[in-house]
Amino acid sequence: MTTPDYAALIAADLRAYDNASERSQQSMNGILGPSDIGFCRQKAALVTKGIDPSDQKKMWAAQVGTAIHNYVEAALKNAHPDWLMGSIDKITVTATLPDGASISGHPDIIIPSENTILDIKTVDGFEWIRRNGTSDSHKYQRHLYALGAMQNGILDDSKPVYVGNLYFDRSGSEQDPILHIEEYDPDLTAVIESWISDVSYAVMHDEDASRDIAPSVCAQICEFYTACRGNLPVHEGQEFTEDPQIKTAIQMMIEAKEAEARAKRLKSAARPTLVGFNGTDGEYQVRWVEIQPTYVEGFQRAGSMRLDVVPLKRG
Repeated sequence: MTTPDYAALIAADLRAYDNASERSQQSMNGILGPSDIGFCRQKAALVTKGIDPSDQKKMWAAQVGTAIHNYVEAALKNAHPDWLMGSIDKITVTATLPDGASISGHPDIIIPSENTILDIKTVDGFEWIRRNGTSDSHKYQRHLYALGAMQNGILDDSKPVYVGNLYFDRSGSEQDPILHIEEYDPDLTAVIESWISDVSYAVMHDEDASRDIAPSVCAQICEFYTACRGNLPVHEGQEFTEDPQIKTAIQMMIEAKEAEARAKRLKSAARPTLVGFNGTDGEYQVRWVEIQPTYVEGFQRAGSMRLDVVPLKRG
């Protein structure tokens, strides 16, 4: 008996399940949701035009994110029954902009008593968020939810309204979420309206909209990469020299290399003093661990002594 390839079967099942989700169906029908706004105008235009995706989308991160959303919302609903949760209370809000454009979506967390909306986001680590704060697309999304909630009478627009993003680390390295929250800014409506207007103009005149994301990033994350850039000259915008995300990422890599070099110098300077010392200073535990020689691909890797310095566990 041949054992079925359950891994491939399950992967296909997960993809089919995701493709059948309300959000995926909405995208297939050319309808933009709040999460589409503020990311890339050309992608939004392709979705609106009904262009079929040309590349296989990486879905696992989003699927893990959905699972975290559902778990967090269930836990918070249990603790706060008066809070409204997207996956439980099935609330849809529609934000109508001054020019008549309407965007509908499902907010994650609404706290009516505090006039607050929180949108859950899952990321791999918090370094980018700590350094750069909330992205424009995340700000636009939560703003549209808040605008829709006010227009639908769920939040009170006669009082201050607060909007925030609650970030969870899906990699598991960070145990607690971080929150970026601020008062609702009504001036952002005009900015969002202008962004959507650019997309609408491109769709109406069958033109390309602005490609707002660097090609190297698009190639990794966008299911429309080939449809969008496949026929463009190879040199076309190989990197967006003015893209703030590219500039920030380069700066972070430079700082990381400098920090690694400094860490090596600090280790080299401190190690001789700790040779032979196994103990604690009352705050940190120091121990030397002998690493036995190993044989790797025909040659012997010499044994060594590894130095561990870890915080003491408090009882």
